Amino acid sequence: MRARYILGEILTGLWRNVAMVISVVIVTAVSLTFVGTGAVMQKQIMDMKSTLVEQSQVTIFLCSPHSTAASCAGGAATDAKIDSVREALDDEVLAPYIASYSERSQEEALEIYQEQFAGESFVSNFTAEDMPVSFHITLKNADDSAAVVEFFQGRDGVDEVTDLLSTFAPFIDVLNQSTMFALGLAVLMLIAALLLVATTIRMSVAGRRREIAIMRLVGASNLFIRLPFLLEGAVAAIIGGVIASGMLWVGLHYIVEGWLAPTLGEQLITVGTVDLVWAAPLLVILGGVLSVASSVISLNRYLKV
Repeated sequence: MRARYILGEILTGLWRNVAMVISVVIVTAVSLTFVGTGAVMQKQIMDMKSTLVEQSQVTIFLCSPHSTAASCAGGAATDAKIDSVREALDDEVLAPYIASYSERSQEEALEIYQEQFAGESFVSNFTAEDMPVSFHITLKNADDSAAVVEFFQGRDGVDEVTDLLSTFAPFIDVLNQSTMFALGLAVLMLIAALLLVATTIRMSVAGRRREIAIMRLVGASNLFIRLPFLLEGAVAAIIGGVIASGMLWVGLHYIVEGWLAPTLGEQLITVGTVDLVWAAPLLVILGGVLSVASSVISLNRYLKV
């Protein structure tokens, strides 16, 4: 009987303030969408940094017949120059910086090139002799990459030295800034949602003063009187969380999985709709908890029981 009464009071309160409830749902959905976006982007940043650290952080490309760098004036790197780079990598000078390295031959480079541009007509124009020999270095500390790059940059027979972390640093910075923007906007929107919940509670209390007075007279407990108001805001916020989860799915499915992953590579872009397994419950729970907290504060102010 009590459960039926509370359910009826919740539905009555939601219908009585339907315009305000819709506003709460919309604002909560938008704010929680930004929260979810920020959380997923932060996970992507951490995964990306981890991937880049685990992979070859510094790559040394030796001169090929097509290299135009000043250090390649003598043409393609000879066996002696390749041995020179290999010896430098094994030397004690770089031992504190290098965890391991691998060498990629011209034949291996050609195979990778053919896989990357499979189906393109110009692929058949290149042979193994056109590809550069390269060394792929994994560092003990990613922060030491600049020292290794400087050591080999401009060395005779070395065409280019690339730092993988530095290459993706601008993209990581954009993600970091976007995350901060999304979370900052989410905070503002959540504040607006909480204020709307408080306003809805105040209107509900004002519209049911007579009923509340009667319940007091018949000896209803504080929790029994307050519970419908608490659940009203929670229901609206939870609906907003569910909608936010749906909006996040749309973004992950069409933007991340449909565009970013094929463009940048699935090895680098690790987030996707599978992350809704933890993100969606987080958004729904967060919406419900914040709404209940706002309702409790509002009830303490407007409902003296």
